[in-house]
Amino acid sequence: GNIIVKENNSYKNRAFILKDGEIMGYQDKIHPTRIERELGISCGRELNLLNVDGLNIGILICADILYPELCRVAGLKGSELILNPVISFKQSELPGKDYRFCLYFARAFDNCCAILKSGGIGKTFTGKDAVGRSLIASVSGILAQSMDENGEEVVRADIDLLSLKKCREVNYSLSDRNVEAYRYLLKNKLYEK
Repeated sequence: GNIIVKENNSYKNRAFILKDGEIMGYQDKIHPTRIERELGISCGRELNLLNVDGLNIGILICADILYPELCRVAGLKGSELILNPVISFKQSELPGKDYRFCLYFARAFDNCCAILKSGGIGKTFTGKDAVGRSLIASVSGILAQSMDENGEEVVRADIDLLSLKKCREVNYSLSDRNVEAYRYLLKNKLYEK
């Protein structure tokens, strides 16, 4: 999961990785939502990659997964596993609720990694209903997903790390790219905080 932390007179939406009770590292949310920004939550500035027991882990907090270029950065940095702690609203303005799991397969496939989406149930800090929708995706598809979005459950699957490595060897889009085509992303500033 993730929590709100105060740092240098600003607030961050932050997720930690712990091992045996020790903090191994953390990630700040890169793309806070409009509501989060209105509440004073600042943007994270960099996508960190954490190595835990030889596994390269990236964290995309909640809506960060909706930005394909951020997931690509994780892939380019060598992330084998992306953790995605998320709140899914029961009522959403976004279309395609029944097919949103496809986004996770696409991100995993494009970047030769596995993605663990960990959903929480209950109420958000703004009082809206939240549902689970946890899942595990890899280059071979959706390995497991929640069966009851309104109840607590554990979603488990085995992740074949060798297949991720093989994918990286044949997926030329991770290493052979025209970087000049991405200049627009660097010039287009929608907001800054």
